Amino acid sequence: MKATKWIVLAGVLLMVPLGALGDGSKSWTLSGTEAFSEGDLNGVSVTSTGEAVLGPPVEKIEGLEANYVWDIAVGKEDVVYVATGAPAALYAIRGGKLELLHKTSEQHVLSVLPLPDGSVLGATTPRGIIYRVDAAGDVTVFQDLDERYVWDMALGPKGDVYCATGPDGRLLRIVEGGEPEEVFKAAQSHLFCMALDPNSGEVFLGTQPGGLIYQVTAGGKATVLYDTEETEVRTLLLGPEGELYVGTAQGARGGPSAPVGLDEEESAPEAPAASDEGDALADRPSAPNSLYRILPGKGAVRLARFSAAFVLSVALGDSGEVLAGTGVEGRLVAVSPEGVTRIVTDFEAQHVSAMASDSSGVLIVGTSNGGGLWRLGRGHRKEGTFTSAVFDAGYLARWGRLWWKGTGPDSTAAAVSLRTGNAREPDETWSEWSPPVLQAAGEPVEVPMGRFAQIRAQLSTTDNAATLRLIELAASYRQVNRRPQVKNLSIDGAEPGGGKGPQPRQPRSSEEPPGQRTVEWEAADPNGDELAFDLSYRGADEMEWKELEKDLRGENEYTWDTRRVPDGHYVLRLVASDRFARPGSEALEAEKTTPPFVIDNRRPQVLELEAAALPDGSYLITGIARDGYSGIRAIEASRNSGDWVPVFPQDGIFDSPAERFTFHTDVLSEGEHVFVFAATDDAQNTGSEKVVVHIR
Repeated sequence: MKATKWIVLAGVLLMVPLGALGDGSKSWTLSGTEAFSEGDLNGVSVTSTGEAVLGPPVEKIEGLEANYVWDIAVGKEDVVYVATGAPAALYAIRGGKLELLHKTSEQHVLSVLPLPDGSVLGATTPRGIIYRVDAAGDVTVFQDLDERYVWDMALGPKGDVYCATGPDGRLLRIVEGGEPEEVFKAAQSHLFCMALDPNSGEVFLGTQPGGLIYQVTAGGKATVLYDTEETEVRTLLLGPEGELYVGTAQGARGGPSAPVGLDEEESAPEAPAASDEGDALADRPSAPNSLYRILPGKGAVRLARFSAAFVLSVALGDSGEVLAGTGVEGRLVAVSPEGVTRIVTDFEAQHVSAMASDSSGVLIVGTSNGGGLWRLGRGHRKEGTFTSAVFDAGYLARWGRLWWKGTGPDSTAAAVSLRTGNAREPDETWSEWSPPVLQAAGEPVEVPMGRFAQIRAQLSTTDNAATLRLIELAASYRQVNRRPQVKNLSIDGAEPGGGKGPQPRQPRSSEEPPGQRTVEWEAADPNGDELAFDLSYRGADEMEWKELEKDLRGENEYTWDTRRVPDGHYVLRLVASDRFARPGSEALEAEKTTPPFVIDNRRPQVLELEAAALPDGSYLITGIARDGYSGIRAIEASRNSGDWVPVFPQDGIFDSPAERFTFHTDVLSEGEHVFVFAATDDAQNTGSEKVVVHIR
């Protein structure tokens, strides 16, 4: 047994998030199933535990000349038959070599069926002609049907041929030499796929647009086995224990008159066969699609859900896994009996549209919208490449160290590179790939500054039974510094001045000591760097700033005890700096200064109180409220400690540091009456004075 090496990050420093290193550096880390799945997988698989590994050996079978592979079936002596479209042809793979059996003037051969005598049937569209190619290569018409689509064919227990058709949703049975017999007509437009139980003769059908699965007995009695959530059942596979695997492909277009498989205009008889193929498979799903497992008579379970993919073909894999061929990313996905998924491999096509395994377990895969045939072997391929999705650093960035994590024996290796650019999609303006980093501990890479980046990991092995298991990829970067932004600077909840005349201070809470002013600000750094704040002030008639506080971090307010400052007009300045996140030569700062505002901790005075008797027995009390710096905001009066009542200036408006006022009392009774007048200024300072009236 070979010893396994553990490849880990070297040193304690790399365990610290780079954003905390104090120089504006950050790290881009790729790990987990989702992150790896979003990249380009060229010979690389992604496991359900979030590792990127070398995929199985994939060999392209040369010689195919078609854009669509619609069906694959295995016949006698492991001869593999292939039905294609654009152009419509029937192929065979013998001894690993592809040979053309028959090419028709139709647009597509939709389905293929090997027969026990070594011949093969191929069904076409837009005319439902079924050709027969015998073992000697001679071609005859087996049947010319009225149906435009023969989506699938199956061989019955007595050698009769079943055909799933559209657009009238008919299941036909053909006995050689006889006329087609209608076994069942569904309330559906298309019977897209079929699986036949050779023991019972029961037929299972997948439909569109209802997404139903029918179970039809040999006598033609039909029941709905399952109603999927999707509108289209695209593929069926009968397992060895009688279980049924179902893949759905609800597309962005399609309906009773236009199935996802072919456009109606494409299927018109007068349309050219090879030059005007149109879009024979939908370009995107209109809803999530599913892989189901159904046990007839026991119920159904969804094994996997694909949020942005079709399930177009199904095959059985190793260890109880089910292989799902998907579009539109052209991926082969393995699903465990517990519903755990892993990406087996990607293909250079949009759709994995057909699959079949020979008797040795070798899987033949057909792709469409990039037509091709592929042979999947066992173990791991010798090399493969993972290329990440494009990463956006948010701004022009300088790139530093590149490193990775992984495990694997000595026979495995990884070479990791980085490239950068300033276009969202990689193009000729991007840099070349950096020289590969071979050691997991990593090293600095030399690439131009760029906002966008990709990481490429090239995996290799000298033993196809072993693979490196890539766990994480990471790169450090530092954005070009941008100046911080100070968006707001306020005192007691309001920006001083503001172009609206004198601004009153917000009411002070009962718990707030006199002279306490709350300074608040909003500031941000475009790079996301930590900011430090410096507060200073000066008198409106002074030149030099006096420091209030320095190096405030993680704060957006400051309590200023203004009792230490003489009353007067002042200006406050906030400086925001990223100096703790950037080297000194790169650090930038921004500042904001308030308009002049008043610091006033002295109480207003109530002066010149005089009480004059009126003929009716009431009194008219006059006086003046005066403050040194602030405007008078309110005047109130209380008689003999009674409730406060408002008093108004003689001109009716509080708009001055000195306000003359009059107060008309009620008719006063005999005795002593004490009137207290309280004036409050803009700084919420209150001063009072009294006048005593004696009535005899």
